[in-house]
Amino acid sequence: MDLTGYANDFTVDSAFPDAMRRFVARARQRWSRLLLSGEPPAGEADWRLPEPDDDYSGIVTFSAGPEMEDFWEENGYALDDSGQGPYAVFYRRRTGPLHATAISGIRADDPDIEPAVEGTGLLMAEYYTVSLLTPEDPATDAFSAAVVRDFVESFGATA
Repeated sequence: MDLTGYANDFTVDSAFPDAMRRFVARARQRWSRLLLSGEPPAGEADWRLPEPDDDYSGIVTFSAGPEMEDFWEENGYALDDSGQGPYAVFYRRRTGPLHATAISGIRADDPDIEPAVEGTGLLMAEYYTVSLLTPEDPATDAFSAAVVRDFVESFGATA
C-alpha cells in the first residue's frame, strides 16, 4: 500500500492525555460504532491514552466500524464514498528542554492573550510531539478540517 494521509503536526503540553480523552469523546459523537485501534473503546470515563514504548511513537487509530477498518486496510487513510475516512494520532512523550525563540500565529479564546504572547519565546520541559494523520488536507477537505478542529478544541481552544 502507498503511504496516504495528510500529517497535521503539533507540539503539545502535558495536558495531551486529558485532551485525547475529550478528542475520543468527540469521535464517539461522530461515529456510534467507533473503533479505536480496531477495537471498541472502553467506557468514556475509563479510556486512557496507551503509554507508548520509549523507543517508538504511540498510535491511536480511529474508524467508523469494521467496514471502515476493511476500507483502511485496502485504501489507507483516504475518504470513502460517504466523504469520511479513518484517521490516526501518532504521539511521543518528550522530556528535556524545548526552546523556540519567537512564537507566531497565536490564536486564543481571550483576545488579550494574542498580543501578549506573539513574538515571545517558548520554554517547555515536558511535552508531546503529535501527528494527526487525516485522509486529506484540512485546507481543502471538510471532513479532515472537522477532525483537526475537534483535536484543537479538545485542548479547550478554538480552531
